[in-house]
Amino acid sequence: MTVKLLAGPILRRTTKNRVCVWLASAKFLSLRLTVSDLLGKSLGQSQLEELEQQCVQLGENLWIYLLQARPSEDLSFPVDELLCYRLDEDDVKGDIVPLDLADLAYGRLKYPSFFIPSKLKQLLHGSCRKPHGGSTSAQHEPMPDALSHGETLLEKTYDDLALRPAILLLTGDQIYADDVSISLLAMLRQQALAITGKQETLPLVDSAIKQDLTLANRLDPSTILLHGRKQSLSDKHKTFGASSEAKDSGFSSGESENHLFTFGEFATMYIYAFGNLPDWEPVWDWPQLEKLGVASPSENAKKAWAKQDASLRSFHKTLPRIRKLLANIATYMIFDDHDVTDDWNITGDWYDGVRDSPMGRRIVSNALGSYWAFQAWGNDPDNFDKDLVLTIKQQLTGEDDSMIGDRYDLHTWKSRGWGFSIPTEPPIIAMDSRTQRQYENKYYPALLLDRYALDWLRVEWAKLKTGQTINASTCPVIIATTPVMGFSTIELLQQLALWLAGLVESWKPVQLLEKLAGREGFATGWMVNTLDAESWSSNKEGFVGFMDVLGRRMGINRCVFLSGDVHYAFTAEARFERQNRVLQCYQLTSSALNNEPDEKQSRFLDEAAMHDTDTKTHRNWTLLPDLHWTAKVQLLKAENSELRVVAECNLGLVEFDNGLPVSHTLLTGIDNIVYRLTRQAG
Repeated sequence: MTVKLLAGPILRRTTKNRVCVWLASAKFLSLRLTVSDLLGKSLGQSQLEELEQQCVQLGENLWIYLLQARPSEDLSFPVDELLCYRLDEDDVKGDIVPLDLADLAYGRLKYPSFFIPSKLKQLLHGSCRKPHGGSTSAQHEPMPDALSHGETLLEKTYDDLALRPAILLLTGDQIYADDVSISLLAMLRQQALAITGKQETLPLVDSAIKQDLTLANRLDPSTILLHGRKQSLSDKHKTFGASSEAKDSGFSSGESENHLFTFGEFATMYIYAFGNLPDWEPVWDWPQLEKLGVASPSENAKKAWAKQDASLRSFHKTLPRIRKLLANIATYMIFDDHDVTDDWNITGDWYDGVRDSPMGRRIVSNALGSYWAFQAWGNDPDNFDKDLVLTIKQQLTGEDDSMIGDRYDLHTWKSRGWGFSIPTEPPIIAMDSRTQRQYENKYYPALLLDRYALDWLRVEWAKLKTGQTINASTCPVIIATTPVMGFSTIELLQQLALWLAGLVESWKPVQLLEKLAGREGFATGWMVNTLDAESWSSNKEGFVGFMDVLGRRMGINRCVFLSGDVHYAFTAEARFERQNRVLQCYQLTSSALNNEPDEKQSRFLDEAAMHDTDTKTHRNWTLLPDLHWTAKVQLLKAENSELRVVAECNLGLVEFDNGLPVSHTLLTGIDNIVYRLTRQAG
């Protein structure tokens, strides 16, 4: 492996018109991407004169590249043909020096490989990849990160395009920014200083109130002991001036003792998770961690270290395989909450609390800035204007400036370019249901897509229809981070709890207390946060509005929902009926890649699944026929087991036949679990 790269290469957006390869380097490299056939004939290259638009410096020792090769002579890249790519450096002497990528090649090939399918036959999908989240069951050793099962599959099928997956869809929680192991944070904070070249701080007061940027009004994360950040997030920080006091962060994650704070920490987490730099080792030994400084009482930190150690070591061993997988398959990524922090934007009250905290606001901005650089840019480079890129660059490479900082916060928080589509057959649309929510009541479950997000969905569909054969029989794949047609028993329990909270709030004394405190609806908001109640069914108006747009506004008759988030997997066939229109749905859920429920949670899932063997019908009761709707959901039983709901860590493999999904296989590393799908859902 070349020592010049911090991370990558990762194959990103790959179409007939453009091939994108992402990487991160510790120094500037004059790089060219070349796409070739198996005989070595060049089919297209990136241009050195365009390198300025395809590279951005985000730290003293951090350059991010998204190299983009266009086909030669205005032709298209060939479809259904095995292709390779290589990276060449134009060094200071003017020599062309190929980067050594031999360890990323399969079989007889010399370089990483891929293909562009005319029709999708196989794709991989998964979510929720926590480094120390592997099984901790006393019955067996921790299982490897389930994402590595994709690399095992590619090794077997790399030259058989009928069986080789063409696309990997990572549908949320590619990192866990809030729940970081103590061993890993000890390494990340050191490497963050190395790549950024400076100790980043967080503002504690708004610049409009106080322009003073001295450390008296800023938080220096390097002063916080390991396993002590949860306290810092909830503290009311004293700032310059006798009576000055800054707000806490507004965060609500219950596992935030080692929360990522700075851009550098987020960046190094991505570099680690993407499988590079074998010398980046977590601090494994407890005595060494103690020497670095551990928050009191140290017994709590030691218990966490002991619990996390075996799973983290198992995850660490698989990283070279993850790097190889990501180099050889077109990879697309959309965020969910843990990419930023647990409960991100779950309610309007949460949003307001964090937005009003300079510290909380900046941590979210750092998360989104790193998400753009390490994940979003490669999904579709055309989604991001130069102003957003300039703002991120100025914030990270310039001097501390409150005006640039304010612009950084506004630009990252208010960007509406995170969703994307892919012109495959069938087409794929990834929705952003985190930053485009609508809060009718700041304590109640949100509409996951506001009216502008629904309009964006229609625009993407119109773009996909231009130049593609899309008709009434087309079955698009829609990435919805949380299941749209969910596990009914659990969602009904959540709705019952929310109803009970509303019943409590209907009691006059409770209403009076909430009104006096200026927090009407607080009991329901507390329940929403406690239950993590942000399924589509939690807000019926939002659910029906979304399904209505798909069926009536976009004219879709059937679709596939790909989801994760929930830390269990299932396959369902469903249908939504309203105003004599039927939308047939396939709900394919794969979660988690590396965050297995504990034994108590697994037993609960097994018990709940026993009540979901029949078709579950959800409807609204109304006398007005135009408002009436019905949703029917049937959890499928696996072909080779009795399981309807799977708690084991897994990677989903979807097989298509002529544009329709025919099977959903959960790759677990032991006995793969196969679900067969029918031609007609419901």
